[in-house]
Parts: sequence; C-alpha cells; structure tokens
Amino acid sequence: MSGVFDYASKHTDWSIQIVNTRTDIANGVLEAALKNANGVLLSIAYGVTEMSEQMLFENPKLKFVVTNDHLVPLYEKNENCRTLLLDNESIGRDAARYLASLGRFASYGFVHGAMRYPWSIEREKGFRSALPSKAQLFVFTGDTLGEVPDDAVNPVISPREMGKWLEKLPKPAAVFGANDLFARMVLTGCEQLEIKVPQEVTVVGCDNDPLVWGSARPPLSSFQLPFRELGYKAAQTLDRLLRGRKTPRLTIRVAGTHLFERASSTRIPPATALVEKARSYIAEHACEGIRVGDVVSYLGVSRGLLDIRFRQVCGKSVLEEILNVRLAEVRRQLVKTNHTILQIGKNCGFNDPDNLKRLFRKRFGMSMRDYRNSQG
Repeated sequence: MSGVFDYASKHTDWSIQIVNTRTDIANGVLEAALKNANGVLLSIAYGVTEMSEQMLFENPKLKFVVTNDHLVPLYEKNENCRTLLLDNESIGRDAARYLASLGRFASYGFVHGAMRYPWSIEREKGFRSALPSKAQLFVFTGDTLGEVPDDAVNPVISPREMGKWLEKLPKPAAVFGANDLFARMVLTGCEQLEIKVPQEVTVVGCDNDPLVWGSARPPLSSFQLPFRELGYKAAQTLDRLLRGRKTPRLTIRVAGTHLFERASSTRIPPATALVEKARSYIAEHACEGIRVGDVVSYLGVSRGLLDIRFRQVCGKSVLEEILNVRLAEVRRQLVKTNHTILQIGKNCGFNDPDNLKRLFRKRFGMSMRDYRNSQG
C-alpha cells in the first residue's frame, strides 16, 4: 500500500477506498466501493466473492490490476485487466545462492506451508535451479492439524510432521522457508528437538516481517521482498489503463530482494549485534519521544559509529527507524482506537501536531483523518 500511495500522491488525484477485511466484504463495503470505482487493485484472494466477480465483469469500463497469483487465472483473459506479481523464482534463486555461499552443507531443505501456494511452488523451482550441483534437496510439503477449511488463509503445519522431517535431514543442513512463517516453524522444530541453529541447521525465510523474525528464537534471517515497488508499479499500470494508454498484456514480474542477516543463518558480528540491540530499544521506547541521542546513550557508543553501523545493516538512519516505529503505531491507533488525532500524536511521541501531519501525508499519501475513514 505504501507503494500505491507513493505513486498516487505524485501522479494522480485519485480518491482511494480501501477494502481489506472480511468484515468489509460481508457488510457490503466492497459492493459500494465497486459501484463508484473507475479502477480496482486486487490483492486479496478471499475478497473476490461471486458478487464482486459479477460486478467486475458486468462493468465493461472498470479497469483493474491483479497482484495476487491466486486471482490471475480468473481475470487474465479480461481485456481490462493487467497482472503484476513478484518474481518468485528469482526469490528462490537468491536464497539458494546465499545459503550456498555460507559453506558446504550435507543437505538443503525447502519448506512449503500446509497448502502448496502458487508462489511457494515457484520459489521452490527457483531454489532448486540455483543449488550447487549434486546438492541433496529435501522438500517439506506440509501437513495440517485436522481438516483444512475452505477459507483457510494459512493452515497450521503439524509440529510432529515438521519434527520428523528435521530429524531425517543430513546435517549440517541449510533450509529455506517459502515465507517467514514457514521458516519460523522450522526454528520451533529445531528448538523442540534441541537441534543447534545455525551450527546444525541454518534457516532463512522471506518477507522480513518484524512480527515473525523478531519473535523467532534465534532471530530469523530473512529476505525483504519488493512489495513497495510492486504496489508502485501496480498503481502506475492502473493509471495507464485509466488514461487509455497501452500496457503489456503479459504478467509483469517484479524482482529484487535484500537480505537481513540474523542469528538463524550466521553468528552475528558485533556490528549487527549492536544494530539489533538498538532496534529492540527503539521498538520499546520510540513512542516515549526518544531521540537519537537517547539510543546512543543507552548503547554507550558514539553517534557516528551507530549511524554508520545502522546504515550498513538496515540501509537507513537511526532517526528513520524511530519515525517508522512511531508512524506504525499512529496507523494502528487510528484504526483500533477512538482517540483524537491530537491525542494519538502525543501517545506516539510526536509533540508537534503539524510536523506529524506533514510526515504522515508525505509517507502515506493522505491525511490521518482520511486514513482513519478509509479503514472503516
């Protein structure tokens, strides 16, 4: 969404309606939005009901862009539709090359979830293609606890099946989870079986989801995927459709990854350990109004050294990290609480309301009030 907002704020005068929950769909928000829309960005599979499908096809003037591979077969033949997806095979290749660069392994593993999603299958294909010659590959296809409901988004992998699979892996092994959730399940299995990470099993995931890698033990190495660029290009493609400009009918694949190395795949060097300690402190105290100097004092290092290490590891400054944490909490409180915008600013460490308003609009392409209204 940040990529969509970035493009829209710079190049269009769009009024954006966000429909992003099952409740929105059940309460008719999607139906109302489609009645007034000129264009649609589709990225949630469970949002496409029979009603919305019918409305999309009944309106010959409606343009839409699909960014979810589950939906491509439904709409790819529609003249008014274009599709943009992550280059999942290149993600798999990047993971294989990274793991191979760490040293010699007796085996490699690839972990699907309890359902073999199209993007997961593509990542396995890329991973398999880039492994060292004669590498021994073991693929975990997943199992579930009980039956999988028809509307399951991410069925649970059976710990018992994961444990059996891990025990069979020739050690040392290098394992790539098709996303962070699947990779964390590998770490959980290793912990239960007292398998040492990364000495016996090296693990890496992708999405770089802080709620996942941060709660994993040890912290999970993960590839940051180009979601922002995907959103930007999707909005750009929809804009071209709305303006009647030619756009390719073939699915556009968006590539590019950035690895955040953590303890699940390598013994953390001092620089990374310093940055992780700084990020933990910031996550806990950012909304208390801390400044960069407070982080420096807590760590007991020079500001210059911290800035250098932070940019090396994260690609951004300490101040940017503080602002990111604060703005994430602002967005959460706008949706989850009834606090006034002024009170939310104070709660999140912003003492200057005007500065917060400017930052929020620049980052998300809309005012805080419009964002709250868009979330229902």
